[in-house]
Amino acid sequence: MNVSQIKLGAGNRPRDLFSTLAEEFAKSIKHNAGRANKPAQLRKFYDELCMWNDRVQQATNRGKTYQELEPFIKMLKAKVAYALGRELVNKNFSDIFNRTMDEIKSAETLKEGKLFMEAVMGYCKLYE
Repeated sequence: MNVSQIKLGAGNRPRDLFSTLAEEFAKSIKHNAGRANKPAQLRKFYDELCMWNDRVQQATNRGKTYQELEPFIKMLKAKVAYALGRELVNKNFSDIFNRTMDEIKSAETLKEGKLFMEAVMGYCKLYE
């Protein structure tokens, strides 16, 4: 699993980000030796990412709203670290989610990050 393949933004995004790559990452999340991910936890992080995305995308000035909310959006990384420490998610999920969060730098990449995690969640459901 090479999380550096997760790249967001026009010109950076791999053509197969939402398909082949999302499926590969979902498999690594679901077939990780050791800790199993709690499905409710995975959904919790995805739902919160969706909530932040909705707030930004519905704003009149998306760029300004993103800048104002960015610290709260990036706080998701700390929440995933807490869940990892409590063994509610595994390291593969943490690595994938954190890389996605690191790639989010604007309202546009927030939307792409949300779409990527949506694709990963869909494939995770398939491999449950």
